[in-house]
Amino acid sequence: MKRFLGSTLVLVLVALCAGVEPQPAAADDVPIIRMAWGFDLHATILLVAASRGEAFRDGGVYLKTVADKQEYELYSGDEKLAIFQMIVTKGSSESAVMLGQKQLDCCVNSSTGMMFALDSGTPMKILCPIHVDGIALVFPKETEWYGWESLKSFIEKSENPVRLGYHSPVSAPRVVLETALREAGLTVTEDPNDAEADVLLVDLKGSRNLLTAFTGQQVEGWVGPSHYPETAEVQGIGKIVLHLKDFPPQGQWYDFPCCVFAAREDSIEAHPEVYQAMTTLLKHSAEWCAANGKEAAAIAAEVIGIPAEAAEAATIVYTTTPTEKWREGIKLYVKVMGDIGKLEKNLKGKSYEDIAPVFFDFRFIEQAQ
Repeated sequence: MKRFLGSTLVLVLVALCAGVEPQPAAADDVPIIRMAWGFDLHATILLVAASRGEAFRDGGVYLKTVADKQEYELYSGDEKLAIFQMIVTKGSSESAVMLGQKQLDCCVNSSTGMMFALDSGTPMKILCPIHVDGIALVFPKETEWYGWESLKSFIEKSENPVRLGYHSPVSAPRVVLETALREAGLTVTEDPNDAEADVLLVDLKGSRNLLTAFTGQQVEGWVGPSHYPETAEVQGIGKIVLHLKDFPPQGQWYDFPCCVFAAREDSIEAHPEVYQAMTTLLKHSAEWCAANGKEAAAIAAEVIGIPAEAAEAATIVYTTTPTEKWREGIKLYVKVMGDIGKLEKNLKGKSYEDIAPVFFDFRFIEQAQ
């Protein structure tokens, strides 16, 4: 009861400070779970679960809408387990900070962002993947080439560092891009005064800024998660010049980890039944999306507000299974994040084998039916 009352008091104070009428407290003594999500295709299985609501009731776990895109009740059968308050963040970097400040209980964000949260001292766990793949590099629409060798040639022929943008400093797209560039022997910098580097990485500060990044020639290209690359093509803004599977080395970047369902340890310990139910719901939603791709794309497109053809063109694979290939990808992320200086605190110098026991909690997905 204390957890519920505390959360309600915070919400009332925030509402008053913002000049908004506070909403009445829920009558049921169920926990309020603050969850970060985003309106992009990497959150599709959660967006679909929220949109379809009681259509998933036959699976035993489902959501009921309280306020569209803002608040949902989580049910197991006829029992209300929790109220989920959904919070849109700019990306995994912001979510990591908010988890550390206990402004969030859980999120669907990039695995690399959650690694950054753990490094920063936030005890948290990845409960399951929510998809793999779905990353691409985009250049202006008039670009006539495609593929890694063409990109490398373009970079090597440029007299100045080629400016490539990303949406979040510890996002999977940024890590993949930097890894590929460095492994190809290209020099990478974030210092705009470094004229000797081959590539200047530019923080575009949020996925919402990707589609406008060619305005004013901020960057020459950008890497981002679906739906942004596909939408750029459909709207005639840009051209995809490299899909994830085409990044070097060939064969490494398929079924590759990106976004996950993760939560703070204290919230998991306080409400294991809630996290079991939500993990189960995400599993059911992933299976439904995989079997009903066109319908899932249409639902996601409507929620996000993008053309349906952009959602249908995405190369995302919806899954909640932490396969061996997925774990190999996380292992690579641990190495790369350390190499590029993104793990400088609690995880500094630690290997995947050191991190895995404190980073993963797959008991809920293993018990999901």
